[in-house]
Amino acid sequence: MYKKGDIVLVRSSAGDIIPPIHVKLIKRMERKPHKGRNFDWPAYVGWDAVLTKEAEADLLRKNHSIPFQFPDEIKTFVFESDIIKKANKKRRKKRKR
Repeated sequence: MYKKGDIVLVRSSAGDIIPPIHVKLIKRMERKPHKGRNFDWPAYVGWDAVLTKEAEADLLRKNHSIPFQFPDEIKTFVFESDIIKKANKKRRKKRKR
């Protein structure tokens, strides 16, 4: 459904108190389930991603103490189940004459 290079809106797996953010998908990772010694490891699909908006990185750092520093330290991991939707491109309004 999603592909490398898409910009998507993502919710936090920590809860609804942290606002959704925009990230660019870099690399898809898929893990198959397997049995461990004491319990079974679940399967998941996730993405390596980077934040795209400096204002969102500042908000997360200041209000929620999440250590993002734009543009150097913006890498994160996103589960595919936490992706809300693909971000819309901004469209210019046509001027009426």
